[in-house]
Amino acid sequence: MALPVIRLDFMQPGGQATRFGPLLLLAGVIAALSALSYQREVGRELVLREARLAELRAMASRTLPALAEKESDTPEMRSEVQKANAVLQQLNVPWGDLFATVESAEGADVALLAVQPDPRSRNVVIGGVARSLPAVFAYMDRLEHSKHLRDVVLSSHEVKIREPGQPIAFALSATWEENKR
Repeated sequence: MALPVIRLDFMQPGGQATRFGPLLLLAGVIAALSALSYQREVGRELVLREARLAELRAMASRTLPALAEKESDTPEMRSEVQKANAVLQQLNVPWGDLFATVESAEGADVALLAVQPDPRSRNVVIGGVARSLPAVFAYMDRLEHSKHLRDVVLSSHEVKIREPGQPIAFALSATWEENKR
């Protein structure tokens, strides 16, 4: 039994080829060649990067064991690492924001004498002199409502009886945050 033969005729009904057919064929061939060229370029770049990676791995395997042998985990080395970490921790503290917050809350009735931040605990001790105890409380309120301080507490205060106007020496404690609220 013979199979039927199917004939496809891509010609227009008049028997002539369209004039866009060869242009579409040419565009397809150009696109295929372009894709092939791009694939070869990516393949070459991949080979170069894999070679560079192998080279870097070889360098690391030669260098790292040598460093590990030179610098064993000694108490002196641990001490140096702790000191370096402490310095890095202090460098990462937003000092400008902290001091700007403390100074901006200052009023005419309050004069700051000391600001002692502790980067580890994120606490700050603020020492100063005020004309009255209500002025100290108003300063504390302004600090509490600032962007960077919370838990403002009056640690100590002393009325300076022998000084004119009997000013109040005070010490405040607060916790600072990078961005409160």
